[in-house]
Amino acid sequence: MDTSSGARVVKPSSGLSKGRTAKQAHPAEMARMGSTENDNHDSSAICELKDVPGNSNDWIVLQEVPLGCWTNFTSLDGKEVHILKLLASSGRFSMLELNVTTANPSVVIFTSSSAHTILVQDNPAVNIYVTNGTSITFMLPTAKRPQTSVAPFANRDSELLKWAAETFGGVTSFTTVQDPKTITFTGIKGTQRPSTCDLQAETSADKPFIELHQGSLDDGLKSCYTKQSGEPVHVINIPDDVKIRHVYVHLPSKSNVLLRGPADTEWTILDNHDFKFVSNNPVTLRGLTLPSRYTISDDPREIKKKVLFRYNSSITSYSEIRVNVSHIQLWIRDITDSNDLLGNLLWIVFSLSLAWTSVPAEVQPTTQAPSSSSYLQMQLFSSPDYGSPLDPSSKVQSDKRVYAEISSESFGGVSLTIRVISCLVRSVPVVRDMPFKEEVCYIDDCPKRLSFSFEMLQDLPSNSWDLECAVKLCHDRVKFCTNETQVKRNVQLKPYIPNQNPCFEFGLSAVLGIAFGGFLIGVLLTGALWFIKIRTGHPVALGMRSTAAELSVLSISGCPCGLTKRQPVPTHPSPSENSSANASIGSTQSTPTSSMA
Repeated sequence: MDTSSGARVVKPSSGLSKGRTAKQAHPAEMARMGSTENDNHDSSAICELKDVPGNSNDWIVLQEVPLGCWTNFTSLDGKEVHILKLLASSGRFSMLELNVTTANPSVVIFTSSSAHTILVQDNPAVNIYVTNGTSITFMLPTAKRPQTSVAPFANRDSELLKWAAETFGGVTSFTTVQDPKTITFTGIKGTQRPSTCDLQAETSADKPFIELHQGSLDDGLKSCYTKQSGEPVHVINIPDDVKIRHVYVHLPSKSNVLLRGPADTEWTILDNHDFKFVSNNPVTLRGLTLPSRYTISDDPREIKKKVLFRYNSSITSYSEIRVNVSHIQLWIRDITDSNDLLGNLLWIVFSLSLAWTSVPAEVQPTTQAPSSSSYLQMQLFSSPDYGSPLDPSSKVQSDKRVYAEISSESFGGVSLTIRVISCLVRSVPVVRDMPFKEEVCYIDDCPKRLSFSFEMLQDLPSNSWDLECAVKLCHDRVKFCTNETQVKRNVQLKPYIPNQNPCFEFGLSAVLGIAFGGFLIGVLLTGALWFIKIRTGHPVALGMRSTAAELSVLSISGCPCGLTKRQPVPTHPSPSENSSANASIGSTQSTPTSSMA
């Protein structure tokens, strides 16, 4: 047996008397005594903390969230692969019984950050692995030792899952259990399950192949409530010596919160209504993770100063959490009437009914296809004053400029600016980069304003395009920007068809200008003629009749198509002209006749 894993196998003997308990000799008791001394936070600076029986009262509900999964996987040699993550309440010595006598051939992997003693009801077909750094003492009812192997140390549950999947070809189950008394495996019997083990919130009743009996859980929540006249301020304080790492929070609307935890704590707020928050840890809100911006001590006196500085208000509720689990979920509400027993009961029932539906699973980061983020919106406008929003079904003429406004939802009072990295248009299978121009905005808290021209899409066959922009949300003061995320909007284009009529089209202003110009020209010509008459004393014949006749054929629109066709000069003279002409011709012709005579 490999003992480098920290596991020890001990045979029972007469040297271990019943009068000497392991708890008296176990260092966890000393750790508990030490932690009691460290618990002396002076919370009286805020209010008098009281235990919350069952981790639930009128204004706060705490629920532990074990993560797990199970599949119908069996390895090539017919073995199931089970992972057990053992948790122990602070200061509690853990002793349990593991029964695998009726289990199918299996590999059982143990991992824990606490010390445990396990009495094993052995099965030769079951191989036991212990992660490196886990302290487990195995006690056997017989002289036979269980087969024990070493699994590598893993910081995260997902890392251990990955190692098991790579080593054995897959994972049958992952179970998190706190303060177990007995664990019995009975084997999986032909149940259709997913092929991969993805961690998610669960209960022990979800797994029919494993029976768990747990000890009573310690109440790890203390809280107090003081009614305030202004906006409520709720404070959640997880001291530095507590191992909670993931906290999912439901908050009341229009409230202010301070979320304080150890250095590697992550908070996820599961509500979309308005509130403001302060935290010394990363906070995920609407899918966006915001970095920590403050340094906050776990001393209640320092917390009180921070609340006064940030919100200029006193604290409505103050809660300290000391439970030895990695994931918890909280519901917080404002008390409107402390005598409303029915409302309080409905509040607790409603909170507990959400227990297993709101917590996301712990998964490894993956690269996903770009998608439009729910907290970003793009609105299109037809004019640069951004006063005429475009309906999604309306069509945009491709030669017209389109104006866009990208806005972001509020993130708990945190002011973030929008930076546009690039834009493109997509209509499968065609993708084109889309140049954009940033427009100036002079109002406070103005969204990002852009403008686009779709002329480059004029000759392409598709009329429906997805306009996508890659943006980042940035906090200038802390020099932080999120990863690129996509915001998109569908645009229906109408091709621009040039006018085939070569005539000019004048608007009302052009027509009025031409008329006024003609009037001025007429005045100047009249004045010039009057001046010439005065200077010479004789009227000036300018062939006005013929000039006016020529001008009358011009269209006021200036359009060459409007010109009337001039009548040709008649080739046949009028009767009167004919007679005079004939007479003259006759007289002309008579002269040579007479001379010849």
